[in-house]
Amino acid sequence: MFSEEDLSFKKELNSLLDNFLPNNWQNYPDESLDSHWDISNKIKNALSKKKWIAPSWPKEYGGLGDDFSKSIILSETMAYRMAPGNDRFGVRMIGPTILKYGSEYQKKKFLTEITSGKSQWCQGYSEPNSGSDLASITTKGDYDEESNTITINGSKIWTTLAHRANRMFILIRTQPDTKRHKGLSLLLLDMNDPGIKVNPIMNISGKSSFNEVVFKGVKVSADNVIGKLHDGWMIALDLLNFERSGIDYIGWAERCLDDLVDYCYKNNLIENPEIKNNLAILRANLESAKIMTYKALWIKEQSNEIHMEPSMSKILATEINIDIHDYAFKLLKSKSIFLDTKNKDLFAERIIKNRFFFVSGGILGGTNEIQKNIIAQRGLGLPR
Repeated sequence: MFSEEDLSFKKELNSLLDNFLPNNWQNYPDESLDSHWDISNKIKNALSKKKWIAPSWPKEYGGLGDDFSKSIILSETMAYRMAPGNDRFGVRMIGPTILKYGSEYQKKKFLTEITSGKSQWCQGYSEPNSGSDLASITTKGDYDEESNTITINGSKIWTTLAHRANRMFILIRTQPDTKRHKGLSLLLLDMNDPGIKVNPIMNISGKSSFNEVVFKGVKVSADNVIGKLHDGWMIALDLLNFERSGIDYIGWAERCLDDLVDYCYKNNLIENPEIKNNLAILRANLESAKIMTYKALWIKEQSNEIHMEPSMSKILATEINIDIHDYAFKLLKSKSIFLDTKNKDLFAERIIKNRFFFVSGGILGGTNEIQKNIIAQRGLGLPR
């Protein structure tokens, strides 16, 4: 699938990452941590200098104007190396949405900002009473025609990296008397605007990846509305399809499986017929999920329509990632390696820390149950 030029790019990318990732890096990226955030900024700065943050974007917006293969390699390799700095909110979600639906003003302002490596975006979708049922959001945006501004009041919840971000794309209700998905607008805003307050949601370890964001009288220019005012529902849904490619989960799953095979060789488990059979099945399922993910990304690049393939790839990629990590946990548990405090195993430590985290992959971007409904309705034409 990939050309010699693509493979050369992958080699150069790995060399770049070697300059910033500590030896034997065994941490999945968590940019809520100061150490990861510091590495993220250094990597994004280095990628920006080579115009690699979004290599498939047009040159006038800071890309290379290349085909989509380099963007696939970038995302998959960053995930495989577990490197911070893979800006999924900016590069993979709002960026392609602006390219597809945005004004020339928005493209020049926000896309070049993303490719400079100096912006961090967050997503303002979920609300205290609106999670998977996105059409039920109540955060209000009052439009004033004379000043061409929108005044936002309300709150968003579970907002990843809001405490780091300087930009947000937010879905708000600009026509309060309309029902469900009518009267919604997708808006770009500056997180430093007056009236925005970020409240970290602390977990049991005292750390915070998620936040509540409260808006009180926040004024934003209507020039920052993507598409037409009051008509942002389908754009907001299409944005989620950019999120649902599943490419990160493919990279994480492949790294875990490769490390697991290596572990089995080192611990004389590879001759066990049952283990060999299970590893082979996991590899076959991973390759199938990877092909589906590539197809979903290619379709999104080629077509302006909303398709079912991103939902398919999201299900397959998240589930194979969970399956591989679960099997790694099972093998490590059977060897009682978690109880060995004298000979610390970084791979084992990584698995036990992140096994349950990856379950959230079936929830983020819309639960896998919702994805199955999308496939049934859009792909098979079945009734709701």
